[in-house]
Order: sequence, then structure tokens, then C-alpha cells
Amino acid sequence: MLEVIAILVLIYLAFRVLTAFVLPFMVKRYLDRVKKKFYQNNPSFNQNKESGKGGVTISYDERKNRGNTGNLGEYTDFEEVKGDK
Repeated sequence: MLEVIAILVLIYLAFRVLTAFVLPFMVKRYLDRVKKKFYQNNPSFNQNKESGKGGVTISYDERKNRGNTGNLGEYTDFEEVKGDK
């Protein structure tokens, strides 16, 4: 009975080592192969975009001389008028 428990504990420890160290390595190799195949099949995609920064890039024209902003118009303050109904 003690031998069976020892074998089960060794199997459990081997499984833990396998999932902690070997499995992530195998998944990384697999994903690298898939990524390489993807870029071979789709050469229009730029491989430099995969640098991990990701996200959206927003560019805008920053104008230092915006002209005269004092003559944009009048400010009108509207108030609600309640009727006598």
C-alpha cells in the first residue's frame, strides 16, 4: 500500500514539473512556428509591429500658430422658460 502511495506522489510531482517547465517551453515553440508560418503566408504584414508595444497610434498635426482665437463669435447663454399652462 505504501508503494502505491509513493508511486502516485511521484507521478503527481512529475506532472507538476512537466506543467511548470516543459509545457510552457513546448507551447512557446509551437506558437513561434505558427507565427513564422503566418508571416510566410502573409508577407504584407510588417513583422516589426510585433514588438510587444501594441495598441493604437494616434498622430495629429500640432500647430503652434493657431491664429486669432479671440474672434470666434459670441457666447449666448440660454435659459429655460417655463410656460403658464
